[in-house]
Amino acid sequence: MVSKRKQGSTSLPGLGVKFGATVRKRYGKVYQTLKRKRRCPSCGSQRFGRVASGIWHCGKCSYKVAAGAYDIDLEKLQG
Repeated sequence: MVSKRKQGSTSLPGLGVKFGATVRKRYGKVYQTLKRKRRCPSCGSQRFGRVASGIWHCGKCSYKVAAGAYDIDLEKLQG
């Protein structure tokens, strides 16, 4: 039997049919924003990621900053 891979918002972890389309779409946007690759504001490295909710850390230069829970808003940090 050939296994088929799900695509779209239903392939995201933790959501099935019972939650409804609107909730799955919202969760899909947040999940894609959270897992996106980011550059470190300090050194420009691609090793910048979320450690915990609202805490972002660069593995290369050890730059740590508190920002948004799902995305880091660089305009607010620099301005």
